[in-house]
Amino acid sequence: RDFFKSDKQRAKFRILEAIKKPINILKPQLKELDIKISLEGDDFTIISLQSEFQQVILNIISNAKDALESNNIANGYIKVRTEVFDATGVIIIEDNAKGIPEDVIKRIFEPYYTTKEQGKGTGIGLYISNEIIRKHMKSKIDVSNTSEGARFEIKLNLIELSSYEIDHSEI
Repeated sequence: RDFFKSDKQRAKFRILEAIKKPINILKPQLKELDIKISLEGDDFTIISLQSEFQQVILNIISNAKDALESNNIANGYIKVRTEVFDATGVIIIEDNAKGIPEDVIKRIFEPYYTTKEQGKGTGIGLYISNEIIRKHMKSKIDVSNTSEGARFEIKLNLIELSSYEIDHSEI
């Protein structure tokens, strides 16, 4: 229930714990499809809108699940890794679903752009994810292909995300 709270109150939260919540929501579907998911890396704290951040993670992992399923990938996996470099917290989400075609990858963050069949996708998930990361979190999100699949990289500006005025009594 906490996941869908629409409060617009910035709060301090730990990144690994925040990523685990959307993973746990999708775990039954991933298990049913025999898709392995892993989460590892550095933990760090940010001050932001946790539910919005979790929506981004949910969108990316859900899209990876859909790509693995539609491409009938045996031994499908989704790897989530976190790292900290200087004042940047990086979240990398990779899959082995064969990647995103070049004509699609250029338009992936456009509103209402979808490659899913009618009724299966709205084309706003990644658009909203991009808006949340860039505008609300003053950070970056990029997508590229690896030799096995897609790679989403979220680079969180830790200085920006630790300098908001917050009410410490609520932490």
